[in-house]
Amino acid sequence: AAYRTAGRLRDERQGLEHDYSRKGGVVHSEIMAPENAPDWMRDRDQLWNAVEAVEKRRDAQLAREIEVALPRELDRGERLELLRGFVQREFVDRGMIADVAVHEGKARDGHGQPHAHVMLTMRELTGEGFGKKDRSWNAPDLLMGWREAWARDANTALERAGRSERIDHRSLDVQRAEAEQQVERARGGGQEELALEHEKKVVELSREPEPKIGPSANAQEKRGIVTERGDAFRAAQARNAERQELGWRQLELRLELMERGRAFIATARERLDQLWGRAEAAMSRIKERVMGEVERPQAGAERGDMDARRAAVLGREVDRPEVQAPDVGRERAPSDDPIRERLNAILGRGRDIGQERDAAAVERDIVARDGEGRDQGRRDDILGRGRDTAPERGQGRDRDRER
Repeated sequence: AAYRTAGRLRDERQGLEHDYSRKGGVVHSEIMAPENAPDWMRDRDQLWNAVEAVEKRRDAQLAREIEVALPRELDRGERLELLRGFVQREFVDRGMIADVAVHEGKARDGHGQPHAHVMLTMRELTGEGFGKKDRSWNAPDLLMGWREAWARDANTALERAGRSERIDHRSLDVQRAEAEQQVERARGGGQEELALEHEKKVVELSREPEPKIGPSANAQEKRGIVTERGDAFRAAQARNAERQELGWRQLELRLELMERGRAFIATARERLDQLWGRAEAAMSRIKERVMGEVERPQAGAERGDMDARRAAVLGREVDRPEVQAPDVGRERAPSDDPIRERLNAILGRGRDIGQERDAAAVERDIVARDGEGRDQGRRDDILGRGRDTAPERGQGRDRDRER
């Protein structure tokens, strides 16, 4: 208590005096106690000597210490108001006595590092003294509730002061997992700029917690003495710096690939648009020329033929009257309309007259050959040129011998 408050306290049990009044960096200290606490408990010497006296075990826990980081974005008065409200609601109203000390040091980045140490009693108050220890104050859920409450109070104070900074009481792993989910949601919604901001946050959260050096080791480090805690702290810092550098390089490479991909897609799209425009222009010129040929007035052209040709060019269908099947074998008189003849040839209507003539000639030749065959048979019967088979010739020779 003397060290935290930069004061002077006498240990009545050991008969020792602890003087840290020359210690700097302590800007405020006070004792906050419940309303039913006696006045002597607001004196630091009497309070902690009474705490020592009530404990019988040598390994007894005398107090609980809570350390909170005060927002550097707030001024000294705003930070003290924030701290008092939090300590009163979370500790004093539960029956604890709080010995509060506010420190203002310098961080490694050269800026201020305001923080507070809160030492809390472990026993209930009973009239003029202490009673039993309240074990419920040791519940892990209560500690998590205090962390969440401090983050909520600090963020409220930052918002009230018009600041955009916020603190988060959760672990780095939980914060990083949430940031990665936000990246996926933003990218799925097409919000690339928002996804980039969340990716930067992922890189910043990709670090391991740095261990505390502690006041004793820190004092030795300041005197140039290398300590085990100092080595552990520096090793964690080096690993975090390496992770940060690797994360930023990966993010830069990803952004460069994305930019190149966008440029390639834009160039390809521009070229496709040019090719498509040229194709459309060519098709329009071809269609205009064909339509000009179709709609050119010709002698004997009928309206139906003009519609059919126009529909053929445009790829449409027109309603045509049912056409009777052409008579097979009947020569078709040549038409006086050359346009109709050309249309019929395109649409496969009718047969070619020359083909019909060739078919009729073949049929007449077959009939003529059949008639000649029958006449030859009759002449053979008259002249006795029937079939002369081997068995019949043998039977004739036998009849000649008998005679």
